[in-house]
Amino acid sequence: MAQLFDLQIQSTASDGKHTPVEILTMARDLGIGVIALTDHDTIAGVDEAMAAGAAHGVRVIPGIEISVEERGAHILGYGIDHREARLLDALEQSKQGRMMGAKQMVDNLRAAGFAITWEDVAAQSTGDVVARPHLARAVLSRPENKEKLAGIATSHEFIQKYLTNESPLYVRRAHISARNAIALIRGAGGVGVWSHPALHFRDDPEGLEQFLQELIAWEIDGVEVFNPSQTEDDAEFLQGLTVKYKLLRTAGSDFHEKGEHALDSESGLHAARTLGDFETYGFSTDDIIVRLDDAMVKRKTARA
Repeated sequence: MAQLFDLQIQSTASDGKHTPVEILTMARDLGIGVIALTDHDTIAGVDEAMAAGAAHGVRVIPGIEISVEERGAHILGYGIDHREARLLDALEQSKQGRMMGAKQMVDNLRAAGFAITWEDVAAQSTGDVVARPHLARAVLSRPENKEKLAGIATSHEFIQKYLTNESPLYVRRAHISARNAIALIRGAGGVGVWSHPALHFRDDPEGLEQFLQELIAWEIDGVEVFNPSQTEDDAEFLQGLTVKYKLLRTAGSDFHEKGEHALDSESGLHAARTLGDFETYGFSTDDIIVRLDDAMVKRKTARA
């Protein structure tokens, strides 16, 4: 039986609900042997996760998910040196930008009629990053908002209604370019992978492939083929692209919070309910960790 794995997980170091220790406990209990901690724009949870992984017999790949300028896309970095100076400097700048944007969104939400303060948001954020789930949880935590929420019960549902990239309440901060994000990951000895591509190119396969060609020119290493935000058709299309362009495949749950999450009415998809919660639609994933390991070793050797 192939070893279970999950290569995209967020913790309380960014916008997840569970600490790195809690995540590693879940992984052990679920029989997942390999995980990657990929918090948004921070490596603050990596050391804690690796220590917990050693204690629980679960391998932890040090990772990150960097938000980039183009199309609201994200680039995953695997096997990074999470103490590399240039990476840390770039993440500190990103942190400051996130903070400014989050404070403006608090003002926007208040103007839209929600009871929320910056203190409410800070109480929800125990890590290094303030993100949309913290804002959503802050709104949901205030009983004064119950009537206006009109049945919205989870942070995912709130974000989908009020804080998508297209929402007038959302503040789009300045991001690092995809080209520079990939260079930072490679400079830190890591392997770069495009996170949940279909999420940002829904019903636009031609645009997705064109953007992938740009990422390839900037030396991206792979594509996340299996993710809860991607349908069977998406996975099949992405699988074909990895073959066509000789790229790595990865798979991850994009896990943030344990529990039942509502289905999206249009796609029929839902956010991950626990670690390892992603469909592979009958495709084999047996070579994913082996090939990723090989790529990480080659990157570290080239860097040495």
